[in-house]
This record gives sequence, C-alpha cells and structure tokens, in this order.
Amino acid sequence: MSSAHHVCVVDDDQSVRLALASLLRALGYEVATFESAHALLAWIGANRAACVISDLQMPGMSGMQLFARLREMGVPAPLLLITAYPTAELAECAQAIGVRAFLTKPVNANDLAAHVEAALLGAR
Repeated sequence: MSSAHHVCVVDDDQSVRLALASLLRALGYEVATFESAHALLAWIGANRAACVISDLQMPGMSGMQLFARLREMGVPAPLLLITAYPTAELAECAQAIGVRAFLTKPVNANDLAAHVEAALLGAR
C-alpha cells in the first residue's frame, strides 16, 4: 500500500488529464491520473486519495456516479467535478451530494489551485 496521498485526476480526455496533472505537480502535489472512473476504483483499493478531481461526463460511469461509489466504499476524499457542459441543475445536484467544487472547462488554474487547497484543508 502506498503511504502517499495523491490528488487523483479522472478524465477520459488525455490532454485534460495531462494538463491538470502538470499543474498540480507544479503546485507540489503528488498526482495519479486515470482515464476512467473504473480505473480509479481499481487503484483506490490499495492506495489513498487526498482529493479526487473528476470529469462529470465520461463513458461507463459519470463523475457523480463515481462520487457515490467512493462514498459507498468509505473513501472520504473530497471530490471536485469539472465539466465542459455546466448547467445550474447539475451544479445544484453536485452540491446536494457533497461535491466540494463544480468547475467549468477549461478550468482556470488559479481557481483549481484554490479549490484543491480548500478541499484538502477541509478534509483534515
């Protein structure tokens, strides 16, 4: 089992995964990236996530479905959702289930950094 707590990035778009991971590493975080919710779920059984940043719309399992599954598994990591197709209804649903932030693509680097820091401080 890993002793590190990773910021996990889940997005089916490789360019988004790489960009977010690069930004987070530049901010000093250990980062693990995943192309699907299922890949993260397979990894998280033997590792620890400090925070999960997930795309909302992905094939197989959405970001909100991922959040629900993580909670069922007892994983307390805060979740930040990102989407290219935001609506007020989706933002309300995300807030209602406990998502820490609902961000729009392209994600502003300063906003993401502030939300990750706040999520990690709130998780302590």
